[in-house]
Amino acid sequence: MRSDLTLAMSRIGVGLGVGAAAYALSGLHVRSLFSFLLRAPPRSDGWQLDFAPTEIGWADRAFLLLAGVLPKAVRSVLGRGLRVQGRDEIELPRLELRCPVRIGDAQKAAYRESLGAAGENEVGAEEFVLAAVTNQLMLLLVVHPRLPVSPLGAVNVRNRIEFHATFDTDQPLTAHASVGGSDNLARVTRRGVELDIHIDVFAASSGSKLVMRQIITILALGPSAPRSKAPPPAESLDRPRKDADYTSTGTIKMHSTSPRAWCRVCGDYNPIHVSSLLARLFGFRGKIAHGNHVVAHLLHLVSSASGPGSVREITDTSKGKRWWIEMHFKRPMILPLQLEAQIAVDNTGAEWRCSGAKDDKVYVQGSIGAL
Repeated sequence: MRSDLTLAMSRIGVGLGVGAAAYALSGLHVRSLFSFLLRAPPRSDGWQLDFAPTEIGWADRAFLLLAGVLPKAVRSVLGRGLRVQGRDEIELPRLELRCPVRIGDAQKAAYRESLGAAGENEVGAEEFVLAAVTNQLMLLLVVHPRLPVSPLGAVNVRNRIEFHATFDTDQPLTAHASVGGSDNLARVTRRGVELDIHIDVFAASSGSKLVMRQIITILALGPSAPRSKAPPPAESLDRPRKDADYTSTGTIKMHSTSPRAWCRVCGDYNPIHVSSLLARLFGFRGKIAHGNHVVAHLLHLVSSASGPGSVREITDTSKGKRWWIEMHFKRPMILPLQLEAQIAVDNTGAEWRCSGAKDDKVYVQGSIGAL
């Protein structure tokens, strides 16, 4: 009797396991990912993916880990990584991809929930969700075998995001992402190699109508010795003001569970964000916040009805406004953390910063302006 029960339970367990595996694999975009990672681009302007960034699932991430991240990690351990000694700039292989972009009710609800604004009528600068969901295209390019840079331990140091046109989140969009090439050189710094990833989003109905553009700057940490002693111009985005020029616009509370909420928006499950133990393995004191999550909180504060009127005027895309935001991530935001959002406004735009409520250190800073 007991043996029959054990056999039945084992069969149920195997059935559940096979069913779960089949369900996961059914969402794997195997043909598109296999072509992207392991074949030469079929078009002169790169690979065409048949899925949107919001449709990347766990089976896809496992495939990217096995086919992209792990081989790069092995090459790095064997000393076959990018050689940068004595160079200021490096031309990386040009990689390009295109894909559809879809923002559904689930993504919009997750974005509001990540800001603690699920029950609010207004979310300031809600178009920032487009920058969040297309962030995964950066991951796809960085893990590609042809790019001689390892994503392990790489950090996002700066972003510039431009909103060029009003868009309806229900309308079909297309994205074009690229890295490398002679017109987009990587920079050798004292801390490693910086590279810029460009992502343009267009209205699908009119391939020439630019909706959003973002430039994501990644620092691949590693030993380097640039030929010149002076840091490259791209490292200096700061235009510091006097403390007296800044006024507080609210408090941002980042909890240890905050990355989980933002992961549901952007799909960035980098180990340094999801696990304190894994973050320590990469040299951090604990789990760190997503930089764009903090910026989304900042935008919600300064662009909603209770924010500074001059900033709302700049970011009000419902009135046809075109605007940009730059951000510079100055230090890791170890969770939990409470930040004071501060802003300084003049007739050209606004500068902002997020400082620790306890240590008064600036963790993120940047500027906002009209295009």
